[in-house]
Amino acid sequence: MNKQLLVAASIAAATAFTSPAFASSPDSWAELMKRASESCVKASELKNARTGVPVDFSDKVLVIIDGTWPQPHMKDAPARFACLYDKSSLTAEAHEAPL
Repeated sequence: MNKQLLVAASIAAATAFTSPAFASSPDSWAELMKRASESCVKASELKNARTGVPVDFSDKVLVIIDGTWPQPHMKDAPARFACLYDKSSLTAEAHEAPL
């Protein structure tokens, strides 16, 4: 009987000190992906920018941006950028990627 009481008390104590996991809603995921895409387009500075489907990682979102170079001497040549959106700092860093 004492062993059962000890097991029950242990389970009660373990569950009392754990926090529940909260899942994000589909709307909050959509908002994150939208914010990441918009930030990455801005960071790339490309004209006629189009984004691919964002890829979610634990602390960042990867966005591929296709567009054209904005400088007149580039004559609207195609360009591709890879961008990482940092979820904690809410900043985007874009760099040219091979076509």
